[in-house]
Amino acid sequence: MLQMSTKNRGSRHRIPRERRLAIDISLVARRVPSFPVLRRMDLQPIELWRQELKASGKRIGWTAILAYAYGSVCRELPELRDVYIARPFPYMYRHPEPVASITIHRPTSPETPYLGRLVWGRFVCSETANLQNYQDQLDAWNSMPVEQIYPDALRLERWPTPIRRLQWYLLMRWTGRKRAKHLGTFSISSLAHLGALNGYHPLVTTTSLAMGPVSPNDLTEIVLLCDHRVVDGVLAAKALEMLEKRLEEIPKSLARNSRFP
Repeated sequence: MLQMSTKNRGSRHRIPRERRLAIDISLVARRVPSFPVLRRMDLQPIELWRQELKASGKRIGWTAILAYAYGSVCRELPELRDVYIARPFPYMYRHPEPVASITIHRPTSPETPYLGRLVWGRFVCSETANLQNYQDQLDAWNSMPVEQIYPDALRLERWPTPIRRLQWYLLMRWTGRKRAKHLGTFSISSLAHLGALNGYHPLVTTTSLAMGPVSPNDLTEIVLLCDHRVVDGVLAAKALEMLEKRLEEIPKSLARNSRFP
């Protein structure tokens, strides 16, 4: 007679509070008709410039470089600062300045650095800010308490699911200014430092940048995710072309000046 195999049953556990916001964003992003546009860029000269800076005691990360360069592109192309609003009737809201939303992974335990909380830090990409200002802000977000980085999100996490969903509904569909202020006009979510490219991630801003690893023997892939209600493929391709030119100008600008651009 055949014996029934005994298998260990799985177990249930509560969804951690720090995952609630990521789940909410994933659900909200399903209603955003997004598409990716990819451009391969030669970023090795900029990587060599970064290494020279590092040898001299200064560190500038790729996230700061992308935010700085793409922020200037968004200032020149005002359509990238548009936000689609559906209620009470469909219209476009244009924010006066680009607002960057940076995805930051904060480990909850040193023993499991691959597990943790996602935090979204935001700053206005003003014309007066230089590249070092961007890096200083990112360094602060990686060291300061989570409660100081994104207090709105922590309050939202504590609310029951129906109230959270209502808040997201109002934020995404009823108010352009608050949406741009609290979510950003563009975002950056990169895994390049881990040797990966997250080319298609949840989108709640008008555009979002993702970057692949920089290789000395190959071109680097840059993906721009776009809300198709606001951005078409031609505009996305133009934005990536301008981004590449801005990136190329950063080391040259530093060579002409004694400080960061």
